[in-house]
Amino acid sequence: MTEVDYDAMADDLVARGATRAQMMGRPILKVGSTMFAAHVGGDRLAVKLGRDTTAFAEALTMPGATVWSPGDSGRLFHDWVALPPSLEDEWMRFAEIARVRAQTSLAIQSERKSPAKSKKGTTGR
Repeated sequence: MTEVDYDAMADDLVARGATRAQMMGRPILKVGSTMFAAHVGGDRLAVKLGRDTTAFAEALTMPGATVWSPGDSGRLFHDWVALPPSLEDEWMRFAEIARVRAQTSLAIQSERKSPAKSKKGTTGR
């Protein structure tokens, strides 16, 4: 996938609520402060699908897909899948799954942080 192709996909995801950023010189996409996709070395797309999801299992069955190791360091990010350029037609689908998952997680976190609304009693007057 070329940078132009990645940018087109990113534009679509930004329209759906994602934001663009850079991490270690690579373009990433995030929701809030949570990164959910990155255009990584070898023109691969890394997406955070969650190791216990059906999307993660499905992605790993595709030819060339692997658990992501940033910088090919051997340190695995077990919730992430790196999709090769040969699977470019699948990138948007998996990136959208990752975006929705990140958005849902952000909403849950926000809900937990908001103070409970207390009901004030009446004075009976």
